[in-house]
Amino acid sequence: MVAGDKPPARMKRQAPETGAAVDAVPATGLPAEYFTDREIFARARERIFFRTWQYACHVSEVREAGDYIALSLCEQMLLVIRGRDAKLRAFYNVCRHRGHPLVDSGGRARMAGHCETLVCPYHAWSYELDGRLRGAPNAHHVAGFERRNISLREVALEVFLGLVFVNLDDRAAPMDACYPGVRDAALALCPDLEARALAHTFAASEQCNWAIAVENYNECYHCKSAHRHFAEGVIDPASYNIAPFGGGRCLRHTSRATSSARAWYDMSGSEYGSFYLWPAFSLQVYPGGVVNSYHWRPLAVDDTEVHRTWYSSRGAVSAQLQKIIDLDRETTFAEDLKLVSGVQRGIRSRGFQPGPLMIDPNGGIGNEHAIAVLHGWLREAVDPPPA
Repeated sequence: MVAGDKPPARMKRQAPETGAAVDAVPATGLPAEYFTDREIFARARERIFFRTWQYACHVSEVREAGDYIALSLCEQMLLVIRGRDAKLRAFYNVCRHRGHPLVDSGGRARMAGHCETLVCPYHAWSYELDGRLRGAPNAHHVAGFERRNISLREVALEVFLGLVFVNLDDRAAPMDACYPGVRDAALALCPDLEARALAHTFAASEQCNWAIAVENYNECYHCKSAHRHFAEGVIDPASYNIAPFGGGRCLRHTSRATSSARAWYDMSGSEYGSFYLWPAFSLQVYPGGVVNSYHWRPLAVDDTEVHRTWYSSRGAVSAQLQKIIDLDRETTFAEDLKLVSGVQRGIRSRGFQPGPLMIDPNGGIGNEHAIAVLHGWLREAVDPPPA
């Protein structure tokens, strides 16, 4: 059992009339400092984001030799690039000479491009697409300079269900070991998932701590009150559930498709399913095989950039898919931006105390068991070891 898979233990007492055991002290959420303290945020970057798999791009974005995606992960500049040998690699996006970015994204979180070689704009050191140093001006005058001994520092990379992930931990376990069962379950829900291509993506600042953002994603207790269009137009609230999956760091969302007359589109085919992969990515399949994802990039202790991405056959955006994208962006996505920024403001109040979590042993849409699980994973990572 992975730590955090069960809600925290709670005290029991005897009900005065029936004698049955009832909860005396319900589990509560985390104190505000987990979402506001800069030291905890620094530990989260080092112990969580630099040691786990992070979404970089879709494989369809880097099809040809020389295609690349430059991205930033907690101020670490990275580069995913296709080599002449057709292999995908990831490198730290810094020259081995004086550290200037090889691909300067101008402060953007990610940038796509193409090159024949990687050339540093500072002193024109050049690198092959596989990271080997190709040339350094005036190097022939430097005693002992060995070009063959200099390469870009590589980062672990894996293609998982057509999605490209990177990991700054050189000892990282494969994704199938980190998230067992997810590959097969996702393909069962959408058999052509690996053949999809990037269709559309957009991003926004959530003005909240990253953990508040993923908490919000992993509970639907607020869906019927705050996401009426999603609750009526996509899912069936009576069947919605979120639970740990596969024994790894994954939370699976499941639901039947809505039967409401307010359905966004023809939902014949698969049901709704989502796989949240700790700490900052979720793959969703809307009913009928509409594939999309969320991923989150921490910017500061109180700011996170959320990326919303959609995938389709050959990357085409049909009239139906555009309708879904627009509805999602104008309703659920916009609603969540307001909710999470409001929570970040609210927990700074001196009057805030974490309230009880709605942990229902029967599961369902109003259950916050997944939040207790997330809190267990977060505390395990960032809390100092006992003295």
